[in-house]
Amino acid sequence: MRTTKIATMCGLLIVTLAASAPWAGTLNGTVKLGGIFLDEEGDRSAVQETYNIYDGFSVTQIRLNGTLDPRHTFMLDLREINLGARRGDLVYRVPGTFKLTAGYDQHRQIFSPDGGVNAERKDLRVGAHLTPLAWLGLSGSFGYLARDGDRLPYPLGTVSSLGTRYDNALKTGDVTADIRKDRRGGAVSYRVSDYSDVLDPAADRTGRLVSARLYAPSPFCDKWTHFLRGAYGVRKLSNRDLDYTLANLQYTGVVQPTGAFQLKYNFEANRVDNKSNLLTTDRFQNNFDATYSYKRGRVTGGYGYEIADDDRTLTSYHTWRAGTAFRYEKYVSAKLDYASRVKKDQEELTLLKDVEATQIRAKLQVQPHDAVALGLGYSRRQREFPDIGVTADGDVIDAFGRYTCNGWGALSGDYSVSTDDYEDLARGFHTRSQLVTGRVEFDRIRNVRLAGGVTYVSVGRDLDIEKSVVFLEGAYTLLNDYHVEVKYNVYNYDDYVLTNRYYTANVVRINLAYDLHLK
Repeated sequence: MRTTKIATMCGLLIVTLAASAPWAGTLNGTVKLGGIFLDEEGDRSAVQETYNIYDGFSVTQIRLNGTLDPRHTFMLDLREINLGARRGDLVYRVPGTFKLTAGYDQHRQIFSPDGGVNAERKDLRVGAHLTPLAWLGLSGSFGYLARDGDRLPYPLGTVSSLGTRYDNALKTGDVTADIRKDRRGGAVSYRVSDYSDVLDPAADRTGRLVSARLYAPSPFCDKWTHFLRGAYGVRKLSNRDLDYTLANLQYTGVVQPTGAFQLKYNFEANRVDNKSNLLTTDRFQNNFDATYSYKRGRVTGGYGYEIADDDRTLTSYHTWRAGTAFRYEKYVSAKLDYASRVKKDQEELTLLKDVEATQIRAKLQVQPHDAVALGLGYSRRQREFPDIGVTADGDVIDAFGRYTCNGWGALSGDYSVSTDDYEDLARGFHTRSQLVTGRVEFDRIRNVRLAGGVTYVSVGRDLDIEKSVVFLEGAYTLLNDYHVEVKYNVYNYDDYVLTNRYYTANVVRINLAYDLHLK
């Protein structure tokens, strides 16, 4: 509650001062006040889109953009700051010299049908970047993420070892010094993290990581650029004798003998050394990629080899990838990508043993006229576990269309259908999902903006779920600077397999907005 009052007072104070006192710079923005009317019924945990809709009076938005003088600019954007879903962002900038950013987000998750079992996340972020010299950059950030509330046991009806509540916080911070000149540069970073759990002190842990990176062209070949990064960190459980170190080394070399052809090699080595059980995990990865670009597109290909050794198991991975892209001015664009990854269990000690996975994606978009855009896409993903007789396959076909008529409005629609099949030793599981969205915008009438749309989701075969969201909205401008906005949403959810698993909600938002213009 205290946070709500402070945020509301700060936002209203800025608006009041800007409107009453002489302003040396400029100030533009929008202030929206209104109300939210929520009528819901059913399982409140079924539809995530309604978790953070609160009934009542709303300071919907205070957005300000301004300058203190020609070099100092700022942006403040506060949304629903008097409600439980309050959010805000601040940016202060002196171009080429200094930048300050801050953000806050509060989010609720609902777990029980009546909404009584829920948890809340509060995320605060602050960062700054300073450029005191043309070749030197200094930056730092701080983050605070807290979670508080109730949790459901799993399985239901049991006493979970995780408890019945959340009350934890994660604090993170980092500082970085960046040096650069022409094509050469480097940076040193230091990061810290601290996680604390009031309900389970044994889970408290801290982390420290220092890293350095360098990049420069080769001294004997100007078209060969080197990137090198190294990192070393320590993580420790505060109340237990458990800690481990992490070491990482990366090298990337990019060779571009001609403007059209590029070769890239990446090597990465990781080691995790667990001091408590004296187990060490090593992972080495090599990737080779080539790209050929021409006037209307590009062709790419690559291969990767990875090996992981954790003292008990030895596994290797082979990855192949290929792709092409084509574009003819603004009228036609197409993409095709293929990727395959094979895991080999050298000693047959892992749970899943060998794994084979492939993915194909294709996309075509045509724009025969500035007002018309059409697209079609296809993707297929397949995963196979040959040693245990399990497969997972999925196909997705999607299409979209857009039409814009200047002076009238726009129409748009999307359709997607996906099929997923899972087969194991016991039985199979099959689903077929359809997603349809449509939107229409109408702005033919002066000072009036109207829009409406629908989203419909259906999941069938072994499941039987339907979900839809419908919206209607309109805005009317008065005297250039005043706006009346109305938005109506309908949410529906039905699970025909689980009894009483349904949800419906009607949400009406009404706002009065005022545009600020001060110089």
